[in-house]
Amino acid sequence: MKQLVIIFFILLTFQTIFSQTQSGFSIEGGFIISHFQQQVKQEVGDPRGERLVYENEFGLLISSRYSINKYLSAGLFLRTDFGKREAAIFDGFNSDGKTQVKNKIGGNYFEFWFGPEIMLHWKQLFVEIGYGLVGIRDDKGRNDIPSNTGDLSGSFTTSPSISWMFSLGGHIPIFDQLNVMLKIEYRLRYYDKRNEEPLINNIDHGTMNISPIIGVTYNFL
Repeated sequence: MKQLVIIFFILLTFQTIFSQTQSGFSIEGGFIISHFQQQVKQEVGDPRGERLVYENEFGLLISSRYSINKYLSAGLFLRTDFGKREAAIFDGFNSDGKTQVKNKIGGNYFEFWFGPEIMLHWKQLFVEIGYGLVGIRDDKGRNDIPSNTGDLSGSFTTSPSISWMFSLGGHIPIFDQLNVMLKIEYRLRYYDKRNEEPLINNIDHGTMNISPIIGVTYNFL
């Protein structure tokens, strides 16, 4: 319920921003699709068994900014990721010659980020810095990191001090108001709570991503 309230507030905020008719506003949307797997076979072409590593991810990015001057703009961003990640140890082949694994860990996950950002412009190039004011991750594959009360099912929340996003990219003009956006995004965050409780022994769970993103930017006149 708490996450639904947060999402409703964010959507309402974006609707208010997008409805502005002042010049200098822009809306940006992008996505990322990533797939990775590893497997073992006795020979190439044999039937596939269980995978050693499997990862499938889809991400979305929405942001709205106002141009302060020729080189600087500021606004809000919303970033989500969801997918499935699994890893295991190779454990030989079964009677059909297919791969077997053991000690498999992983599962579905969903991550939600929202916060302020600033963008520095130079011609068609830009650098972005964003702060994850709200950072929530529901991860079924991390049943080895409980809260200090033993909770293993609650969502992780980010540390207020380490929850940052940095991007480097450029815009390719298509029309007067529409650009294709290409960028590389680096995110660094530490989770220090699960189900609103500190992690066991007050540990921190660090995560980082480097992701290519493609999207479009629309500039209001």
